[in-house]
Amino acid sequence: MKKFTLFFIALVACFFAGVECISAATAGGLKKASPKLPEFVTSGDGGTYYYVKFLRNEKVMSVSSDNCIRLYAGSGESSQQWRLVGSQNNFQFQNKDGQYIVVSSQSLGATSTGAANPNPLRPSTSEQPGGFKLQVAPNTDNGTGWEIVANSKSGNNVVNLWGDPGDGNSIGFWKTNDQNNVVVFVKPDSDLGAADYKTVGSMTFKPENKLTLWYTEPATTAQLYSGGQGYSNWMEYALPIGDGQFGACLFGGVYKDEIQFNEKTLWSGTPARSSQGGKGYGKYENFGSIYAKDLSGEFGLTTDKAASDYVRLLDLTTATGKTMFKSAAGVEYTREYIASNPARVVVAHYTASKGGKLSFRFTMAPGSITADPTYADGEGTFSGKLETISYNARMKVIPTGGTMTTDEEGIEVIGADEIMVVLGGGTDFDAYESTYTKNTSALAQTIADRVAAAAEKSWADLYAEHVADYQSFFGRCDFDLAGTKNDMTTNRLIDSYNGGRGADALMLEQLYFAYGRYLEISSSRGVDSPSNLQGIWNNINGVAWNSDIHSNINVQMNYWPAEPTNLSEMHMPFLNYIWAMAEKQPQWKQWAKLQGQDRGWTCFTENNIFGGVSAFKNNYVIANAWYATHLWQHYRYTLDREYLKRVFPAMLSASQFWMDRLKLASDGTYECPNEWSPEHGPESENGVAHAQQLVYDLFCNTLAAIDVLGDDAEVSATDLGILRDRFAKLDKGLATENYTGYFGTAIPTGSKILREWKYSSYTRGENGHRHMSHLMCLYPFSQIEPGTELFDAAVNSMKLRGDGATGWSMGWKMNLWARALDGDHARKILNNALAHSNGGAGVFYNLFDSHAPFQIDGNFGACAGIAEMIMQSNSGLIRILPALPSAWTEGHMHGMKAVGDVTVSIDWKNGEATRVELTNNQGQTMRVHYKNLAKAKVYVDNVLTEVAVKDNVATLTGANGSVVVLDFDGSFTPTGIDAVKTEAAHDGYIYNVSGQRVNDSYKGLIIKNGKKMLKK
Repeated sequence: MKKFTLFFIALVACFFAGVECISAATAGGLKKASPKLPEFVTSGDGGTYYYVKFLRNEKVMSVSSDNCIRLYAGSGESSQQWRLVGSQNNFQFQNKDGQYIVVSSQSLGATSTGAANPNPLRPSTSEQPGGFKLQVAPNTDNGTGWEIVANSKSGNNVVNLWGDPGDGNSIGFWKTNDQNNVVVFVKPDSDLGAADYKTVGSMTFKPENKLTLWYTEPATTAQLYSGGQGYSNWMEYALPIGDGQFGACLFGGVYKDEIQFNEKTLWSGTPARSSQGGKGYGKYENFGSIYAKDLSGEFGLTTDKAASDYVRLLDLTTATGKTMFKSAAGVEYTREYIASNPARVVVAHYTASKGGKLSFRFTMAPGSITADPTYADGEGTFSGKLETISYNARMKVIPTGGTMTTDEEGIEVIGADEIMVVLGGGTDFDAYESTYTKNTSALAQTIADRVAAAAEKSWADLYAEHVADYQSFFGRCDFDLAGTKNDMTTNRLIDSYNGGRGADALMLEQLYFAYGRYLEISSSRGVDSPSNLQGIWNNINGVAWNSDIHSNINVQMNYWPAEPTNLSEMHMPFLNYIWAMAEKQPQWKQWAKLQGQDRGWTCFTENNIFGGVSAFKNNYVIANAWYATHLWQHYRYTLDREYLKRVFPAMLSASQFWMDRLKLASDGTYECPNEWSPEHGPESENGVAHAQQLVYDLFCNTLAAIDVLGDDAEVSATDLGILRDRFAKLDKGLATENYTGYFGTAIPTGSKILREWKYSSYTRGENGHRHMSHLMCLYPFSQIEPGTELFDAAVNSMKLRGDGATGWSMGWKMNLWARALDGDHARKILNNALAHSNGGAGVFYNLFDSHAPFQIDGNFGACAGIAEMIMQSNSGLIRILPALPSAWTEGHMHGMKAVGDVTVSIDWKNGEATRVELTNNQGQTMRVHYKNLAKAKVYVDNVLTEVAVKDNVATLTGANGSVVVLDFDGSFTPTGIDAVKTEAAHDGYIYNVSGQRVNDSYKGLIIKNGKKMLKK
């Protein structure tokens, strides 16, 4: 993943936003509808007075005490309400106090939020010479709106929110197409003029389930810091829910409850090869939002009308969002939210402790796409078409009690006891059709039927169905650290973590692991397309890196926790995507031919969901080998032969690509030509370690798959011979060089480090670079073993790179240090990863990983890294507590999955394992390593069994479903028939299944010498 300075990110974002807006005019689906034009009056009194609201900070133009026009929350003051006198191309602003707005030459000095403002807007008793005009704002990052142009001003003449958005910004001038320019005109009686009602947080709340993110302030009003491109209250505070494909983000606003939603396949773009970020490639789009505007009259901006005891939360145990608060009259309001996979909809549920207290206006708004919502019979819908796919969204409001009316602007419910809102959305995308679309004409009816089916059920039934489905996955694996409790808001937990790292730190680490698994379940089910750079969540119109499928680390990291944390099914959308693109669709074969190969397939660094690629680093063709390793790893964890038979052709064709492409070097080894080590160093070189290690793993896995499949592999004798020859003579990418001190004293001069480039020195790269591309051999692969020179060289390379990194890079480093068997160093990286980002790497207060900006791969990398500290099995050896941090003195992780379809549960105390349980789901031979293994009592299906241990390794066997318990502290006690089996292990007597001794003539199921048998 590329890294830019925040300034450069912003610059690139502005440039690309302009490109997209220009190209969208002909695309038909990206250009948003024009904003509503305000009313103009020609002269005299009267007319409509508006708040002039800047979308960037949701503040309105106000006359300030220092005789400036500044931006504050609307409070209804007459000086904040402006009418437009004249016409669209020449008008004056005049407020209810009779003041005009003029361009001043009296500058304002620099402040902490911005540079000096040379021409601020100020109030005046006179009109602005030349007046102002309105033009549609080309920038739609924060929604559609207007730009205000000063007609007589030369140079930069577009009215602009000056500096970083906040409270009290002055107003200056800038060029067109800046997100700080965009305004809307809002009637004071129809809009609050502020981000939300006043709220007072709860002082006594404790979550029902420990694995809960919770806060005592709405995302709408919480303090903003900094966080890269697209940074907003959404990125810092909104809470995500998802069914794996369709999801939403929750803000918890009291005045206007926004449910911003996304669907994984809502992409602009085509299957073409495009310039980076240019027309044709497209981006992941913001689908839109539904809003529930409070009409109860119970709340306001003043203390006496504040929403008290306010809490909003995301319960990871039940995948439920919730907002709770009270009115001054003591009425308790609760809003609950789920994204149901069984129902394929998002559902919101509004209740109050007293009947008849719920009154709302419900509306829909499209996000970064074109649509005009329509309303009828308690439902709202919008639809449209992008370059490739069509889309449709629908909501249905179901009140209990009260009255409901629908007009052209929304759905109004007054005096209800309970309200349920069902939201559905989707596209006509199909991963297997040549056009990538199917059943377009039926899309609207499909979504309508989906919403209707959910609306026929009660909230209780929908909720029970949702929780049962979700917990069938989430409940498989449980990580707990002794002494943890969740009695601090998540934002304070993060701040406390950075300041102390005591018991609360352990709570945050435990929560972060659970959050990674929650996000995996919530973003990777359904359609055969992988989660992207932001999973499935995006509200940014000009989203960073197009929120695409990045193939040089990022999409792969999204799936690192899937197998070891027992979420194998969540891996399938990525695996099926690989198989479909490699075998069913033409684009990846086309890119292989573009690189001179007649056989096989590949993709490049940046990819959309249609097989389209950008022109960035098209010599990075090794992605095919990396993708193919995921196909093989799923088999290793599941032993699903039918699956392997289905996907093997993709593995074989990737191998054929490299069998044909490799070049024989002068040293007699085969090299990958013209490769790149992401993302630094020589632009093109043969024999780069990254590519060599990947091809080694590809060939090794392909040969192993052939052994499993036999004739079903359908490999020609010629290809098999070439594959074996290339594998035998392949440069493995595991050379070393001596460190010369070029990058400082992180390691001693003369230390051996792994070579990143075969023909170039390490000095060609960047000091402390975020990518660890030449360390694939250590993680995610297992090509080097502890105690070897290569292993030590890899550790030196890690030390040389340093601990500082972007968010996702820290996820990789965490796994690397765990594989290096250094748990304290792995946790040190975790400490860095859990720092509040504030413009850099770390996490946002909603625990989204920060590159910056938000990138979800770091969440998944950290989740996998925590699992690696507790158990490792990629090498085929199940390592127990291989990298346990010293701070994790007591705890457990139950329900992990090891290679060979073995379920592993580990308990420990005082840093030592107390009990390990291994369920041998398919009767495989298990090799287990632990430093104190010889001290354990071994029970196989509750029978005490002698097991040979050599070099801390034991080989364990058993039937399908056999359970092995390694008891280190003597606490394990077999029960029932199993206890009889244990007690009677060697006494020679015969027992029935009730544990009673019987004589030799007894017939039926018996136990003798600890073994069950049928005696006839």
